[in-house]
Amino acid sequence: MKKLTAQRWICLLLALLMSCQLVCLAAWAEPGDETDAAENTEQTLPEDGEQTEQPEDPQPTEGEPAEETSAYQSYAVAGAPEYEANCGAALLIELNSGTVIYGKNAEDIMYPASLTKIMTCMLAIEYGKLDDVITVSETALQGLDEAGSTAGLQPGEQLTLKDVLYCLMLSSANEACNVVAEYISSDVPSFVALMNKTAQELGCKNTHFANPHGLHESDHYTTAMDLSLITRKALGSETFREISGCAEYTVPATNLSEPRNLKTTNYLISTATVADYYYPDAIGIKTGYTSAAGRCVISRAADGNLNLLCVIMNATTDMLEDGSVRYNNFIEARKLFDYGFDNFAYAQVLTRLQPTAQVPVRYGRENKGVVLIPSKDINCVLPKDYDKTQVTTQYQLDTPELEAPLTQGQKVGNISVYYGGQKIGETTIETLTAVEASGTAKAFEESKNFLEEYWWLIAGLVGLIVLLLLVIWLRLVVHRARRRRAMRKRRPGGSRK
Repeated sequence: MKKLTAQRWICLLLALLMSCQLVCLAAWAEPGDETDAAENTEQTLPEDGEQTEQPEDPQPTEGEPAEETSAYQSYAVAGAPEYEANCGAALLIELNSGTVIYGKNAEDIMYPASLTKIMTCMLAIEYGKLDDVITVSETALQGLDEAGSTAGLQPGEQLTLKDVLYCLMLSSANEACNVVAEYISSDVPSFVALMNKTAQELGCKNTHFANPHGLHESDHYTTAMDLSLITRKALGSETFREISGCAEYTVPATNLSEPRNLKTTNYLISTATVADYYYPDAIGIKTGYTSAAGRCVISRAADGNLNLLCVIMNATTDMLEDGSVRYNNFIEARKLFDYGFDNFAYAQVLTRLQPTAQVPVRYGRENKGVVLIPSKDINCVLPKDYDKTQVTTQYQLDTPELEAPLTQGQKVGNISVYYGGQKIGETTIETLTAVEASGTAKAFEESKNFLEEYWWLIAGLVGLIVLLLLVIWLRLVVHRARRRRAMRKRRPGGSRK
């Protein structure tokens, strides 16, 4: 009977060992699959569009810039009529959204001529005080082209920085740029260094300034794209917008001059000099011309909810049969503005009222999921007759799966909007409601995770314990056998001698 009991002990211990190892192996063999969880974030959205695979980067088409750069990540989609600007380089940007609507040679290096003065004026406003009185120096008038633009400033003349800037922007006075440079940085070379440093900070990739006015130098160059970055920065200043958008200004009398009546060189915003180029919706900004740079202009125009910035570089000057002159920078700017306003409009392609998806939540109480919504509406520039069925969305969670607790409005990922495979907008996604955590579910999950991660250690410990128990049992068996032999020896007749 005792022998049978010992066998039962052995079977029991072995069964315990095998059961523990099987449990650990089963837990190890079924870990959570993060790839599947990530793929579950691609779900079909209701009504307004279906989930799509991540599209490849779109190829440029007519009506789009020839090459995508890091300056702007949003580009107007194809769909507008073909257009070809008659100039060396052109760029049309919707300022509110940063959308590039049209580009031609926008990254090609060009000479900017007096478009340079946008940077000079911007830095003067940023580092100077408009009411400061500046004295024009002799050196500020040196080294300038006698045939270049001027406001007739004289050595020793005193006027405020504000009046100098009106001379600089309206009359395109080259000497006014040197006056600003000496006022801000003590000398022209130091100011030019500041110009180049600022251009780099703004993300300009192909710009180098050699002077503050734009008179031709071989190492003084930029691109339409870089100029748009500089101008967008400058337009952030109300003072710059006021000065660059002014068509006429009177500089008060100074110690050396009677009042000066200034008129803008930008015929898009004034009929005072030439009425043929006037564009009613145009607002500023600056013109430029040298024989090497050709005719240039940067201007903006607003109509409805579109706010367009136009850059024209290296346009021609035509002599007509009647002896008059045609400035094609203004003509091309008008055409490009019309192209933008006639063919594009703002469209709402994503709204917070449209749920993105409903996803499960680990450790959530009552095993409930959560609805995700965009953090904000997305409005973007699209062709006026765009096909709404081509608008699709794709979202991606920050983590493979969501875990409770979650608060209402918690950011948990991103959603992108595409039109015909081209990305047109992006925002974050957030939870519509809060999700409380279930302590029981979390404890069970943590226990399972512990088994999944440390099954080998648990199995080893169980095996060691069983081995120790087996050793103890064997010692007990040996001990009992010895006791039985000893007892038989003590009994009468126990000895066989």
